[in-house]
Amino acid sequence: MDLLPLVVLGVVLYAISREVMTTLTPEGSAHSGRLCDYRCPGVVFKPISAALASGVRLLEVHISPDPSGEPLVMSRIDDEYDGVSFESVCVTLVNEGFPSDYPLILSIVPHTDSTVTLNRVAYHLKTTLHRQMLHTTEPVDQMLLGELANKLVIIAGPEVRGSDLESHVSMSWGGSGLRRLEYSQAVHPRDPEELRGFNKNHISLVGPTRVYPDAPLSVYTYGCQWNLFGSGSGFEAVP
Repeated sequence: MDLLPLVVLGVVLYAISREVMTTLTPEGSAHSGRLCDYRCPGVVFKPISAALASGVRLLEVHISPDPSGEPLVMSRIDDEYDGVSFESVCVTLVNEGFPSDYPLILSIVPHTDSTVTLNRVAYHLKTTLHRQMLHTTEPVDQMLLGELANKLVIIAGPEVRGSDLESHVSMSWGGSGLRRLEYSQAVHPRDPEELRGFNKNHISLVGPTRVYPDAPLSVYTYGCQWNLFGSGSGFEAVP
């Protein structure tokens, strides 16, 4: 029996199926660009479970210690003693944030310099989300979105250096691939063209501020991708 026609037919059907998948599913589009090529609106100081249920894939948590040094996730920026346990947030993340065709970006902002508290943050991440945590030596902003599917991408600043949390951070806004900006810096940059050029190949996160206008300008004007003031969910390719 001549098997060549069957082999050719199999190859053709496989090619057609891949084309359909690329057209119809997130997976296909997810492999077409780097992480820095996508916008991602996020939330901060809002219920984690509700955010995940609405499809949000960028979350920021502000950490303060309880009296015993255990990390709390603050419910608002001006009250370090009102919040839920970071351990419970990790349980919510693993149960409601995964599996997914997309990464989950977790921004951690400490309001303490206690190594004990930061080490406990690392402990809860490691014991609850170790299978999802991204471990790579590659620059994460340059990785394809599809490569990061179902991974927890942890970002933080230089405040976590010297703690156990440091080794779990995938991107730092103390590094070259990620900037953290306030709203005013994103919409009124000192050097607009420099910021626009940076965002073509790297990522800017626009974080919370105590003063926020009633009719905000778009933080996307100069290419900032991660917006904790934005509405919407998921990842959207930068136009």
